[in-house]
Amino acid sequence: MLALSGHRAAVLWLVGSVLSVSVSAAQPPTPVHGQEGQDAPWVVTPQALVDTMLDMAAVQPGERLLDLGSGDGRVVISAAQRGLHAVGVELDAGLVAMSSESAAEAGVADRTKFVQTDLFEYDFTDADVITFFLLPELTIRLRPTFFNLRPGTRIVSNTWDMRGTEENPEAPGWDPDETIVLDPCPGFCSAHAWTVPAKVEGVWRLTDGGKLELRQQYQMVEGELWTGGRRITLQEGRLAGTILSFRAAGVRYQAEIDGATMAGTTNQADAWRATRQP
Repeated sequence: MLALSGHRAAVLWLVGSVLSVSVSAAQPPTPVHGQEGQDAPWVVTPQALVDTMLDMAAVQPGERLLDLGSGDGRVVISAAQRGLHAVGVELDAGLVAMSSESAAEAGVADRTKFVQTDLFEYDFTDADVITFFLLPELTIRLRPTFFNLRPGTRIVSNTWDMRGTEENPEAPGWDPDETIVLDPCPGFCSAHAWTVPAKVEGVWRLTDGGKLELRQQYQMVEGELWTGGRRITLQEGRLAGTILSFRAAGVRYQAEIDGATMAGTTNQADAWRATRQP
């Protein structure tokens, strides 16, 4: 065995220790289920619920999915395996590294990207589908941003919906269009889905001389139809993305919103059209 002088051995030990510390510092710590993050702890979404969330969003190959707080990347990877281009936004460097490695192992690195940043600083506007598993207070803060996304954008949440306010979690808010609860429960059981509605509040002039006065609360719509000298209260008014439907005097109306115009038919096969008034 080669013997080293005490001085040389001490120097080599010190250099080795420094290198070890440098390597360790360069490697993000291995993430642990339940670990605390800046905004929320990391908790794994069961794969059964991931699949349910993607089904609820009716994802299609070629679409763009954004997962907020992407954790270990399983939503992003599962979306990419269905042919989507998927991005995960995650603040924890260890989870970003883990996700990138998992995507490569799954053979979908070319359709995935993981960005280490604060989700409140990321631009959501290119996404066709947004998924997340966030605490209610974060969801409430994001709600105005979600509501102002492109009409037709689909949003799906694990566990928590978008009701409530920061002061009162029980207050009314943006009710989900659909909720599914898995049985048996894989640990986290429920998913909620929304489609961003077009903005229709205001006065719309019909081509036949009548008018619509609409009031909107997220996807729910109420108001009045003025036609033939009559004022008719709307019933069952609702938006599904860019599609508005309501009932007035027993007649079912449906129309597609395109900016400042809407056009559609009634259940009596009558075509109708309206233009938003300034």
